[in-house]
Amino acid sequence: FEYDKEKVFRLKANFHGPNWGSTFTTNSHGFRGREIAIEKPENTKRILIAGDSVAFGQGVNDDEVFPYYLEQQLNEQFAGSGENVRIEVINTAAPGNSPYQEYHDVKRGLKFDPDIIVLQVTLNDIIHEQSQWTFLAMGMKESESETTSINYVTGKKRLPQFDYLLRQHSALYLFLKDINARLRFKDLTGKHIAKKAASEENSDFMPLLTEPESPAVREAWDYALSWIQIMVAIAKEHDIPFVLFATPFGIQSGYYEEYAFPQHKFKQFAEEENIYFADFLAAMWQRLVDEQGGRNTINEIIDEWVKNGSTLLQDLHAELFLDHVHFTPAGHKMAADILMPIVLEALNLKSMNE
Repeated sequence: FEYDKEKVFRLKANFHGPNWGSTFTTNSHGFRGREIAIEKPENTKRILIAGDSVAFGQGVNDDEVFPYYLEQQLNEQFAGSGENVRIEVINTAAPGNSPYQEYHDVKRGLKFDPDIIVLQVTLNDIIHEQSQWTFLAMGMKESESETTSINYVTGKKRLPQFDYLLRQHSALYLFLKDINARLRFKDLTGKHIAKKAASEENSDFMPLLTEPESPAVREAWDYALSWIQIMVAIAKEHDIPFVLFATPFGIQSGYYEEYAFPQHKFKQFAEEENIYFADFLAAMWQRLVDEQGGRNTINEIIDEWVKNGSTLLQDLHAELFLDHVHFTPAGHKMAADILMPIVLEALNLKSMNE
């Protein structure tokens, strides 16, 4: 990462390096993937993807992320139909992004003349769990509370460039910050500061599932959706179809359908804004229902899984998720399959209106 005066951080351009056991490459614009010209070639349709580490493809290679699969599938589709159309998918997503960073990515991405914008969102876009690691990756090694880091990343507080430079380069600043933290947390050794600071935070995403009407959760939703609403407005202003793509936390696969509050909230928002909506969790559940013969609902399947102690849901999770939220290559392939018909519909509708 490197510092960005508008959105706090960004991926370094022209970078090649490790990615959780795999590797990733960025182009001259700092986007994951191959080089792409700003000017759109003739007979080309572009899809701009914004998102976080899920759309970025944490833990998988450049040719195993859903933006890559989507581009391949769409080009195969148009080639097979004989249409002289080339598809380019531009992946602006980065680990640690919140809707605040994604707003800037969408705004900046307009220079590439996109025909469709896809925003991938997940639970920690609403309740942002961790942000300190982003600052550590930029060389900011002072003791700082998680809440302060989150406020910078989500745009609730501005990080002055002068302050940032001091944090990186001033030994005196770091020394004073360290002493302040030791006094604040009554830990003169400095060994337990991180643990004590973490205990002050309430960054658990579970309230999104279990306490959806709590004031704190409502406030988190209002703030996150306000940035998404701005992105939608930008797209509408430029007559660009907008797709909201909700990806789940893997743990949701074992929760009853009525606990899919975040997905219901995203869907309601999409309907109110008259934009496209794609739901990975719903597609995953439908796949389970189909594989079980289509006779039982997802809640009945979960009931049976709980009672008989099978590994049905664990096996599905292992196939699609590397961890609690990031996709395996198979998960990314499924994500591309989910988006494919929606993107085709949006492209065809836009062509008819032009």
